[in-house]
Amino acid sequence: MNGYELLAQYEKQIKECFTVPNNLLPEEFQDNRTDHVSLQDIEDKCNQRDAETEYQQTQREKTRRIYLYKQMVERGEEISYLPK
Repeated sequence: MNGYELLAQYEKQIKECFTVPNNLLPEEFQDNRTDHVSLQDIEDKCNQRDAETEYQQTQREKTRRIYLYKQMVERGEEISYLPK
């Protein structure tokens, strides 16, 4: 293990030590098995919620392109390729 990995592991262990009572958290972050949640668990849930999968990114890009192509057709323009 190098120094960066050790620091990352140390940071994770410290976040496991600090807890927040369930009654102070929104329902989506509460852990009903215990009366508290560690900061690491909260961070993990935030990362999962905020992470956008590659599939979701591709679908968002496809939707954007379809909308732009539709506008071109409605204006009577020839459809031209739109780079990513």
